[in-house]
Amino acid sequence: MSGHQVFAADWLSLREPADHAARSEALFEDLAAVLARTRNGRRLRIVDLGAGTGSNLRWLAPRLPRPQHWTLVDHDASLLARARSQARTIVPAPADEFSVTTVEADLSDSSLPWIGQADLVTAAAFFDLVSAAWIERLSAACAAARAACLFVLSVDGRRGFLDHDGGMIDDEEDQYMQDIFNQHQRRDKGLGGALGPEAGQRLSQSLARHGFDVRLQASDWRLDCTDAPSLALGRELLAGWHQAALEQAPAASVRINAWHQRRQADLAGARRMVQVGHVDVLALPPR
Repeated sequence: MSGHQVFAADWLSLREPADHAARSEALFEDLAAVLARTRNGRRLRIVDLGAGTGSNLRWLAPRLPRPQHWTLVDHDASLLARARSQARTIVPAPADEFSVTTVEADLSDSSLPWIGQADLVTAAAFFDLVSAAWIERLSAACAAARAACLFVLSVDGRRGFLDHDGGMIDDEEDQYMQDIFNQHQRRDKGLGGALGPEAGQRLSQSLARHGFDVRLQASDWRLDCTDAPSLALGRELLAGWHQAALEQAPAASVRINAWHQRRQADLAGARRMVQVGHVDVLALPPR
């Protein structure tokens, strides 16, 4: 496994508790009620796009009715291998009640062939990487399959620091860094010009145009940096924001480095909480 792959797996593991804590239980309950009415006792077919190490499966599978078959799609074979190896420990069940297939594939494939027979299409922390055209193709494929959709943890551009009463600290330098980072997120990540913080809204609008009943709910990270795992995640976030800002605005490196050092000190002294804004999108096909 390459250094990049190790880093990616470690990052996904580090963020998973925050992801799971942030997800909308209310949207999931609406989804589960619909699936219970429509599947008529047959195997539930679920496609997870950009599945990584299987975090989405680990949250959803124990909560959904069985039997289930999951198709995990990702471009990274090593991450999929981790997902496959961990799946049985998450949902111990007979083979005819729970099964997983992994597909190493380039998600730029415009035909999205995995969706055709799905009851549920899902993805987590993925859509900021894709283009508007890619989302349109996805919406059309999901509509043709009449599949329900649960797309969670799309960043929406809100990020910053809170005091310990929960109030936002939004000084000029934080706003400057947020603007630069959002510009960086719109770079092409291999799936066309990335939507970055606009992804959640564009996704919901596209699905609605294709006839879905669409509901959105905030799913923000709120990291209390007096807690060791949250502090570790907060430090990695800061490092990522810092690197992205330097790539986007190298001429402003002195200003960017000064901001980074100040906020590093705040986290180290547990003087700040970190908030990262996300939205979850539930889209139910027309009856």
